[in-house]
Amino acid sequence: MEVSSGLKKKKMKLSFEEWMKIMGIAVALIVFALIFTMDTPVQMTLQGQASLAVFGMVFVLWVTQAVPTYAASLVAIVLLVFTGGWTQQDTLAVFGQDVIWLMLSAFIITSGMEKSGFAKRMALFIVSRFGTTANMALISLGVVNLLLAFVVPSTTARAAMLLPICQMVLKVYQAVPGESNFGKQLMIQEIHFNNISTSGILTATAPQILAVGYILSMANVKVTWGEWFVASMPIAILTLIASIIIGSILFKSEVKAPPTDAGESGARSLKDQLKEMGPITGNEIKALGIFGLTVLLWATDGHHIQMFGFQISLVMVALLASALFFLPYIGILNWKETKIPWDLMVFSAGAYAAGLSLDASGAASFLLNTVFDKFNLGSVNTFTLYMIVMFIASFSHLVFTSKNVRVVILIPAIIILANNLGVNPLMLALPACFTICDSITLPPHCKPNLIFYSTGYFSVKDQFIYGMLVLLAKWLILGVAYFTWFRITGLV
Repeated sequence: MEVSSGLKKKKMKLSFEEWMKIMGIAVALIVFALIFTMDTPVQMTLQGQASLAVFGMVFVLWVTQAVPTYAASLVAIVLLVFTGGWTQQDTLAVFGQDVIWLMLSAFIITSGMEKSGFAKRMALFIVSRFGTTANMALISLGVVNLLLAFVVPSTTARAAMLLPICQMVLKVYQAVPGESNFGKQLMIQEIHFNNISTSGILTATAPQILAVGYILSMANVKVTWGEWFVASMPIAILTLIASIIIGSILFKSEVKAPPTDAGESGARSLKDQLKEMGPITGNEIKALGIFGLTVLLWATDGHHIQMFGFQISLVMVALLASALFFLPYIGILNWKETKIPWDLMVFSAGAYAAGLSLDASGAASFLLNTVFDKFNLGSVNTFTLYMIVMFIASFSHLVFTSKNVRVVILIPAIIILANNLGVNPLMLALPACFTICDSITLPPHCKPNLIFYSTGYFSVKDQFIYGMLVLLAKWLILGVAYFTWFRITGLV
């Protein structure tokens, strides 16, 4: 009976997946047709309407996985040009975007670290010392991610640094990409820790600094690093705890500890494996030297002018590291040894193009203004106003792929809204700033998402459901903070 029941459940699951694929294509075409053929709203351009139609279509295809993600991205690229959503030059130029080159470099660095053996040594050390269980591995890598936010002012740099370590930890646990629940949670959780921990530290990303600049110039209120930290870090930590809990429920791990009875592990303990690696090798020293230089240049991003007389961008640092891995005597790689998933690179290019076209065409701004206009905000009480603004601020990333663009459009609009309604602008604007890095629901919404998605451990649907639930939890936490922590700190 139990076997029969199990087979029945499996059959139902397969039927549901097939249903999703079939319906996904039909729904995607309907969404595209409805948006593309509707009467163009007064404040929206034809270009914006076309971009929105293409984005809506591929969004359905990505979530339902009705067609391979890279195929959907190629369709998006073609349709953007055919419908006039974006020009051919701009659409194809996405392959020249810094995020694409950064992803390429991240895979080269990961390949070098893996070949040298240093990534494995580091993963074995972390897991054997701090992550002897699956839950502790999740927590220890999350804490490392959080601590890096204090010294590396770039979410993308931190993602590229942690990628090889995370992949080696999953190899120790024998997690299979696309199948392992533990692998899904770990990779998506690293996205959450990367982005959400950033919200607790003003200097962890440039858009947050831009946002407090708007508050100073438009509301005449100066927000210091310490004030930001005290107000936001507790929210970030509570959200990260919620992320761990939600992830454990969504993706119940198939392992509780690293396997010791199969595969490479055999009957050996992790400490035995680490010990058997012996002393550090020459290749490991080379890899560590290149990686150390990369981290140093990323961590000192704001001081390059004083140090060298010129600025080295994040992408150029990554490309320099990639080049060093290939150089004779210095590096340890050849091109055939690099593991670059080109299908995922194509997906990233198409996804990025679909998102950028929304910004360039003005469709994203139109959607945001429309949402604000639909609410009769002048008639609601202050708390309801606060919750509506926080919801819009957090989930506006669904149509904006750039944190800078979100800040430029969102923060001034919120300050103007507060002034018009006679509300303290800081009460709305500063908590809204804490949502700037809430771009965790889809791969193209920010560069770290694309970097971790490219490993193949999770699907677009996995990330979307997980991310939406975590952001709903954060929204509720912000609601509780309105009556508690924000009153204590004097924000409300």
